[in-house]
Amino acid sequence: MTRDLSDLVHLLDAAEVLRDIQARRPAVALFQSDTLLSASDREAVFRGRYDGAPAVLTLFYGDGHADRARVQKRDLERLVAALADAPYRVAPLVAAWPGEGITVTADVAGERLDGALAAAPPGARDALLAEAGAWLAHVVAQAHRQVAFGGRHWVRRATQALADVEGRADRPLARRLATRLEALLPTVAGKPVTQAHCHGDFRPEMLVHADGALFGLGCRTARWQPVVRDVARFLVALHLACPRPGGQLRFGVDAAHIEALLTRLTILDRRERALLLPFFIGVELADTLARGDLTPQEADALGAAVGHFLDGDGTPLL
Repeated sequence: MTRDLSDLVHLLDAAEVLRDIQARRPAVALFQSDTLLSASDREAVFRGRYDGAPAVLTLFYGDGHADRARVQKRDLERLVAALADAPYRVAPLVAAWPGEGITVTADVAGERLDGALAAAPPGARDALLAEAGAWLAHVVAQAHRQVAFGGRHWVRRATQALADVEGRADRPLARRLATRLEALLPTVAGKPVTQAHCHGDFRPEMLVHADGALFGLGCRTARWQPVVRDVARFLVALHLACPRPGGQLRFGVDAAHIEALLTRLTILDRRERALLLPFFIGVELADTLARGDLTPQEADALGAAVGHFLDGDGTPLL
């Protein structure tokens, strides 16, 4: 499973766009990038230092980049104020240039949740996952809505990505996964879905314990998104990086992880958990399979997860 060529193009494009902005904006040049965390055709996230302090820079580009940056700036300011004294917080905004499509947030130092989960025994792991779910619940409680779910966009997006999967061994798996997502579409189309301005990249490594609170790093979604998509992304990332030894699987990921993460995320009702969660787990498995930038251990775990999603408990329960 190798990184898709389009991903490499996005990485190079994002770095070039940032360099061009820094060449004409001295204040932006105070950010020194150490790592490009992610990049797409619309946005990129860099980790580095701003004026000497650890920071995360989000760069929006393409059509509407300034509007998207303004929305993110507004959302971050609102969340920082609303959660200022709460045990669940977001990394504070350090600087922003919406016209350039840029926001910079602090990279909070502390114990990353992925490391804590890897070291924790099952009971402690479940408590940490419940806390992560509570963090997401607090963030989405600030602004959310219910709409009728379309779904076709997500199937089309996943199918297009899976069509480019490289490697003879992966192509049949990719075709079967695309077919399964198409088959699941009638079970979710038109159903109520909860949307929010949520994290956008909700994964264990993007949460940090510091100063008696749990902080979310790199919050970057500046548009309405299904909350259940963030849940699915977290579960797939956790299963690949830190599977529970001997755990039972559901929809290709650990069943106990699902239950623990959803314990305090009461905004998602039974129907969303039963129908839309497996659908979006399939979407996240498709995205990860298409992206392909995995270690051998993660690649093996992904193949097993996709296989279980297809052949085991990958069908909605309701």
